[in-house]
Amino acid sequence: MIFLSDPIVALITPPGSAAIAVLRLSGKNSVGIAAQHFRPRKKLLKATSHTLVHGIFHDEEGIPIDEVLISVFRAPYSYTGEESVEISCHGNPHLASRILKVLLRHARHAKAGEFTLRAVLNGKLDLARAEAVNDLINARSAKAETAALMQAQGILSAHLKGILDEITEARMRCELAIDFSDQDIPQIDLDDLKTRIDMLCAKTGALCMEGNSGKYIRDGIRICLAGAPNSGKSSLFNAFLKHNRAIVTPHPGTTRDYLEESFSLNGYTIVLYDTAGLRESADEIERHGIDRSLELMKEADLVLYLIPADQVLGSEPPELYSPSLPQETRMKCLFVLSKTDLVDPSKLETFLSGVPHVPASIVMENGLDALSAAIISRFELPQEIVNRPLITNTRHLGALERSLDSLRKAKDALAEDAGFEFVAFDLITASSAIEEILGIITPDDMLQRIFGNFCIGK
Repeated sequence: MIFLSDPIVALITPPGSAAIAVLRLSGKNSVGIAAQHFRPRKKLLKATSHTLVHGIFHDEEGIPIDEVLISVFRAPYSYTGEESVEISCHGNPHLASRILKVLLRHARHAKAGEFTLRAVLNGKLDLARAEAVNDLINARSAKAETAALMQAQGILSAHLKGILDEITEARMRCELAIDFSDQDIPQIDLDDLKTRIDMLCAKTGALCMEGNSGKYIRDGIRICLAGAPNSGKSSLFNAFLKHNRAIVTPHPGTTRDYLEESFSLNGYTIVLYDTAGLRESADEIERHGIDRSLELMKEADLVLYLIPADQVLGSEPPELYSPSLPQETRMKCLFVLSKTDLVDPSKLETFLSGVPHVPASIVMENGLDALSAAIISRFELPQEIVNRPLITNTRHLGALERSLDSLRKAKDALAEDAGFEFVAFDLITASSAIEEILGIITPDDMLQRIFGNFCIGK
């Protein structure tokens, strides 16, 4: 990345034909660069920030290219904090390309995420808010959009800065006690310091706890359909997607490789996997599919383990798990009693007695309502969560957990009377982890990784 104020330019609307296309030019003398190819030139040069100027954009030889509107943003009142212009032309890709070619004679093409990176470097956004901009662009569900918007507005950042200020205040009290330990002045209030650290542990712990569920909002919930062949996995897969994505036949072993699709459920993105049926098989290809199924089940957030109701009634209690299923995978299984439309409901009362399970039918009206509710109940956050700071980013959650760990160490050091030096050190470590989230102290290589995931025009 080049962290300079040299002018950069890029198309900031998606490629292809549309009503309009927009190009952003940002950096030193952006208005002057655009004015060289714009008529009326003087009107653009004199324009104040946040105004629109209508005119004609010309090429290097003075030949008109298109009738455009130019939005003027004077520093520091722009997205990047620099002088910027945004040129709205007709959405013919050829016209936008010609305008871009002209501007590239005076500016270089922006790298991925460079406009937002400049906003961070110029103090317009902190790092958490900048990442939320990318999350808002790429959000795949209503809840992800809401969470990203609140983070982009700075609600999470403000809360984290408040925690950071409180850690700093506690640390300063420790350092004051160290600096004046040999002076005849009153010692700090240990009970007050303990209370402060206890409150910091509680606030940070609450954020971590909600963040463990909040990441499902951003990244989606990975659900794996599993069970024996012909248990109804592919039919359920198609029913959730509302179209025939998976092949369904009465012959066991139809699905040999996994299928992956996404859909929205109660505002959450569900990443659903249809897998090969679990059984002993001499077929090498089917065995590979079964191995992949076991891997997906291990990585999934939830496993829906299907047991067909019509295959077990009147027999001995069924074997719940395939012998090949590891214990850690069994812990995240939700038993689904599939094909309940094929049996008398009264006969199902004793089925899986004492084992939590959910009935499901793709044929009956509202036959998937109970299953959908059971899925959401596993991951649903309180409705009021959208009005509170929420961690949804895995990087943020990892840093916050490190901060919480350091705060707990500071609490233990204080309780053990280990000395204010040790307490202060742990508090400094806790601060550094939160500063990493906000980008107050961030290595350049981390910035490159973060902003490299942005689109070019952002």
